[in-house]
Amino acid sequence: MKGHNDMPKMPGPTITASRRLAPAALALLLLAGCASLPAGQAEGTPAARVARESLASLQASGVSVGAAIAVDDRHLLTNAHVMRQAGGPVTLRRADGSAEAPAQLVASSRVMDLAVLRMPEGFLRPASLAPDLPQAGEAVWALGPEGLGRALAAGRVERPYVQMRGFGPGFTAGLGALMGFSGGPVVDAQGRVMGLTTALPNPGGATLLAMMTGVDLAGLAEGSRRQVFILDIREAMAEAERMGIALAAPPQHMAQPSRRPWRDAGARLAAQRP
Repeated sequence: MKGHNDMPKMPGPTITASRRLAPAALALLLLAGCASLPAGQAEGTPAARVARESLASLQASGVSVGAAIAVDDRHLLTNAHVMRQAGGPVTLRRADGSAEAPAQLVASSRVMDLAVLRMPEGFLRPASLAPDLPQAGEAVWALGPEGLGRALAAGRVERPYVQMRGFGPGFTAGLGALMGFSGGPVVDAQGRVMGLTTALPNPGGATLLAMMTGVDLAGLAEGSRRQVFILDIREAMAEAERMGIALAAPPQHMAQPSRRPWRDAGARLAAQRP
């Protein structure tokens, strides 16, 4: 990862061969009409409020390319690779399908897989952010965009502190997130955003299979056995500030990035770029 190669090596297992959770080829659109919108799927779960108020599908030419989460009245966070996948302007679509708005890319990080978007003021409400470190075994829920058939996945934290080359610091979870969930939020049992669904450390043949079929069959079959890397929300917020984006201040009791345990310990995940 550019910007993290000079960090000290940390003990722990190394996992190779990652792939971003970008949509495979055209389309996962084959499932588009087979399920309710993300907000509907999240009802009755801890992710319900985030889905109703703070989640947007990112659409390019009418196709969902990923998701984004509002962190204040004007800004959203998503993955940088989602914006590269879009290849141009994107439209925000609320997770309940009630409204659309244009989005403007205002910054893209060179050291982690993060992009900051600007939206019309008040289009979405900012999500609550988790103040605490993830814990192994903690229950989590991931939200994705519309158009994939499934927009909600549940699982548990596996490795709380990891550094993934090319993607940034965060954690992994056993989570049934599909290709196309990139940039979407992962929330805790209180519905607070812990991070952004970002990559598959061990994609195996999932990417090729999805390209051949237009459906992430491997993800549907693996469910919570799929290992997913989640970019940490605190580190993402801090990086946005370093890029000169004035975001609303996070809660004072939120753990600060400078004290994050992956600075001196934890597993390292090695990314192989496609």
